[in-house]
Amino acid sequence: MIELVIYEDKYQAALEDYPLSEGDLAFTGHPLELLERSKIHSTYKPVVILKDNQVAGFFVLDEGDDKFNYTDHQESILLRGYSIHPSFQRRGIAKGSLTLLPSYIMKHFSYIDQVVLGVNEANKAAHSLYIKTGFIDEGKRFNGKSGQQIAMCLKLRK
Repeated sequence: MIELVIYEDKYQAALEDYPLSEGDLAFTGHPLELLERSKIHSTYKPVVILKDNQVAGFFVLDEGDDKFNYTDHQESILLRGYSIHPSFQRRGIAKGSLTLLPSYIMKHFSYIDQVVLGVNEANKAAHSLYIKTGFIDEGKRFNGKSGQQIAMCLKLRK
């Protein structure tokens, strides 16, 4: 069973043993780096992806102003640093976790009505995954740290 849960210290050891390749790190931040940032940025809300109670992935939901790089919509939240632990990749966990995202946000951030993110144009697999799970490419592009980014949006309310 796949679950999305609020980060707790009990997941720290599993995140320390979270080997992302240099290829992965070209497109996302390491969970430990994102946790450090969350200590500085109160708008960062770390989320752990569990598969059968094991840490299978990680991301941050950010309510801060960085979301305005992707949208003008006030009631949005930015999905950052999304990754799946290499041992859990290619097992449907990414798709399953993103499918759970709307209900998780409605439960913990009931005032939010859209999720935004940036995906590197070169990261074709991630772009395809986001499209399959309901994210829309609204045509906005911008330069990120590692190249051209595609701004994407998942509307939570019709």
